[in-house]
Amino acid sequence: MVLLNSLELDYGKKLVDFELLDTITGKIVSSKDLNKELAVIAFICNHCPYVVKIIDEFSKLARSCKDSSKAQFIAISANDPDYREEDSPQNMKIFAEKHQFSFPYLFDESQDVARAYGAVCTPDIFVYKKISTDYKLVYHARFEDLAKAIDDLQNQDTVSFENLPSAGCSIKWRA
Repeated sequence: MVLLNSLELDYGKKLVDFELLDTITGKIVSSKDLNKELAVIAFICNHCPYVVKIIDEFSKLARSCKDSSKAQFIAISANDPDYREEDSPQNMKIFAEKHQFSFPYLFDESQDVARAYGAVCTPDIFVYKKISTDYKLVYHARFEDLAKAIDDLQNQDTVSFENLPSAGCSIKWRA
């Protein structure tokens, strides 16, 4: 296991469109389904110890944000399930149920969405704010500061603290 930090990204960059399979419902979820002021897009996987460490708190935060209408959460796994069977769509559904996900858990089989976002590790968390008609990147950093970032972004277009890069296991790319 190697600790990897996420890339520095362009704040203000427009959210990348996607249509991916939700492993929980079996339905396609699209970026066009986003309907709250904030969108949290988290690249995670089932086996990464960094994800396992935060997943229950992440799920709890997502439920509280859903209940308060603060933010809409979407989790995406781009890991190659041939590398780790634990990251297969079937196991993603089991993982989501175990950790009480109240949000879609999408499978990026082609890994094109992860590449388009610039995701490199799990967890890798992106927060977009609806500005005019587009969602723009306003936060890309660690889970530990996510709740504070969401609170800040309810009242302003930036966070009031320095973003530290996401850190975790590398995404398992197809050969």
